[in-house]
Amino acid sequence: MSQPRFQLTQGDAVAWLRTLPAASVDLVITDPPYESLEKHRAIGTTTRLKHSKASSNDWFSIFPNDRFPELFAEVFRVLKKDTHFYLFCDPETMFVAKPLAEAAGFKFWKPLIWDKCLGPDTPVWTERGVVRIADVVPGDRVALPEGGTTAVKAVRRTKAPSLKLSLSDGTELIASRDHRFMRANGSLCEANELGVGDAICTRPVRTRTATSLALDDVIPEDDAVYELPDVNSCLWCGEVFENSRAAAAHQARWCEAPTSKREMAERLGISAKRLRRWMSEGRIPRAWATALGLEDKLGKRIQCQLQNDVEVWYPRTIPLDYELGKVIGLFAAEGFCAPNSVAFALHANEKHLQATIARFARSLGLLAHVDIDGNKALVQVHYKLMTYLVRHFVGGENAQTKYFKPSLYGTSDAFRHGVLDGLLEGDGHWSHEEQRETYRSASWDLAMFVRREAEARDRNPTIRRFENDHAGGWVVRFDPIKRREQTTVVGVEELGEEELVDISVEDRDELFLVANGVVTHNCKIGMGYHYRARYECVLFFEKGKRKLNDLGIADILEQPRINNGYPAEKPPEVSEILVKQSTEPGQLVIDPFMGSGSAGVAAIRNGRNFRGNDLCAEAIDIARSRLLEGGASEDAAPLRAEPAPQLGLTL
Repeated sequence: MSQPRFQLTQGDAVAWLRTLPAASVDLVITDPPYESLEKHRAIGTTTRLKHSKASSNDWFSIFPNDRFPELFAEVFRVLKKDTHFYLFCDPETMFVAKPLAEAAGFKFWKPLIWDKCLGPDTPVWTERGVVRIADVVPGDRVALPEGGTTAVKAVRRTKAPSLKLSLSDGTELIASRDHRFMRANGSLCEANELGVGDAICTRPVRTRTATSLALDDVIPEDDAVYELPDVNSCLWCGEVFENSRAAAAHQARWCEAPTSKREMAERLGISAKRLRRWMSEGRIPRAWATALGLEDKLGKRIQCQLQNDVEVWYPRTIPLDYELGKVIGLFAAEGFCAPNSVAFALHANEKHLQATIARFARSLGLLAHVDIDGNKALVQVHYKLMTYLVRHFVGGENAQTKYFKPSLYGTSDAFRHGVLDGLLEGDGHWSHEEQRETYRSASWDLAMFVRREAEARDRNPTIRRFENDHAGGWVVRFDPIKRREQTTVVGVEELGEEELVDISVEDRDELFLVANGVVTHNCKIGMGYHYRARYECVLFFEKGKRKLNDLGIADILEQPRINNGYPAEKPPEVSEILVKQSTEPGQLVIDPFMGSGSAGVAAIRNGRNFRGNDLCAEAIDIARSRLLEGGASEDAAPLRAEPAPQLGLTL
C-alpha cells in the first residue's frame, strides 16, 4: 500500500467544496461550529466560540443553520455513488440538519452516539461511608483528590471490555480498559496502559496554586465605594460651589432640584452629617448611589469600604500564607458568623489562638475583641470585611454542614498547611500514649480535607465513621512520624466484557477517589442548560447504497473526550471507527471543517488519503504537524482518489 497523502486548504467550507470535482470523494466526516453553540455560550455552558466568557481567544466563527442547504448540496455533489456522510452535531442541531440533508438527496439511517467506568463493586468514599459505586445515587457527595467533596449529578450503567487491577494495599478494582487513572507522577493513563509495578497516585491533585488574594474580588459591589468625579458641583442641580464641603452640604440638606429630595438622608436611613462627610471627600458607597439614582454619575471603584459607620482601609491584596490559613481553619472548626461580625469560640487558656486571630485582624486594619467568661473565650471581629473573607473559603452554617469552597483547594501549600493546623487546633487531640493525632468532625467534607492533607504529608492517615446521640461524625487519625508507602499495581487481568458503573459530578474535571485513596478520572459532563449533555450525535447519511464493513459495531461510540486540546477537538478514535466502516485503504476522506485534523489523523492511520479545510490558519498548522507525524506526505500535486479523476485543488 502506498504512503497516504494529504492536502490542506484555508477558506470557507462551501467555497472549498465547490472547487472539488463531482463524485470524487469516498467519505465525508465533519463537525461544523453549529449555530446552537451561541445559545450555550450565552448561558455559560461552553467555551467553544470566539471571545467566549471563559476565554478571549479567537477560535472559530459560527456556521449558521441557513447555510446548511448549500453545504449539504455540495457534499452530496462531491461524494461518489454508494458512499457515506457523517455529521457531528448536538441534539438540537440534529433536528435542523436531518431534513435539510434529506432534501439534498441523502438517506438518513440513524444518529450514532459518541458517549469509561468502574466495576459495580468498586468502593468509593461518600458522606455515607465507603460504599459500592453501584450504590451511589444522584445527590450523594463523593470525595475529591484534594480533600473536598462534590455532588454526584448522574449515574450510568454500561458494559465494556474490562480489566481487573490488583493493588499493593489489597484493593482489587474492575475498570474499563480506557478508564483513566493517575500515576504517582501526576500523569493520566488508561487502565490498559498500567503494568505490574506502576505506582498509582494517592496524593492531592493540584492543577493551579494561588499565592495571593485580591480583596476587591472578595467584597461585593453593593459594599464597594466609588468616587464622585466632580466634588465641587451639585450632583443633582449642577450648581457650582467654592469647595467640596459647601457642595456636599448643599446636596445633603438644601438642594431643591426635583431629582434630589430634602429627605434623601432619611431615605438612606443615615444622618445628613454622615452623608455630607462622605460626599465632601468625593466618595459614596455603591448601595447609596443606587438608592439615590446616582450610579450613572459614579467614577472608578476605590480602595475603601463602609464598615458599620466607620471607614476601613485595607491592603489591595493579601498573601495566602500560613497565618491566614490557620485563621480560616479555626473558623471552620470553631467559628460562626453573627450580624456584621465573625466570632471564634475558644477556650480561655488558648491565648495563642486568640493572639493569632487578633494579629491577623490588625493586619487588615480591623480590631478584634476578646470576651472571657469563665473558661470560655469569644473572639469577635466586628467588620463585614472579615465576614466576606472567611465566607470566600468556608460555606455552611453549622458543624454538620460546613465545607470548604473550591477557592481553597487551589491555594499554596503553606496556606493549606495553616488550614490543617487550624482545624487540628480547634477539633484535634494529641494522644501522648498513642503518639497519634486525632481529629473529630461532624462535617465529612472537613474530615476528608484533613485526611487528604495528612496523606499529602506522608502521615499515613485512617478515617472512620462514629455514631453518637447527635448526628455522629468522622474520626481521622494519623501518625506524625510514620510514612505512607506508595500504592502500586501488583496484577492486571483481562476480564472481557463486564458490567460497569459510571458517575458524573458537579463542576469537576471528573477526578474522584475510590476507598483506598486511588485517584481515578471519570466521564466529563458536556454542554447544555437543561440536562447537561454526556454525549454528542453523529448523524449517519448515505448516498446510494453501501454496506458497512463491520455490521457488529454498536451505535454508541465510547471514547473519552479530549481535555485541553484544540477547541471542540474530537478524539481520532471516534473518526477511526467511521473511516474503517465506510472506506477501503487508498480511498479519500475529506473534512470541510477539519479543526486540528482529528478526522485526518484517523484516515492516515488507516491508510486512507485525506483532504481538509478550515478558516483558521492555526488549525491548519496543527493539523499539518499531526499528519506529518502520522507518516503521511503532503503533496502539492492533485491527489488521486481511486478510481476518481484528478482533483484540481491547490493549497
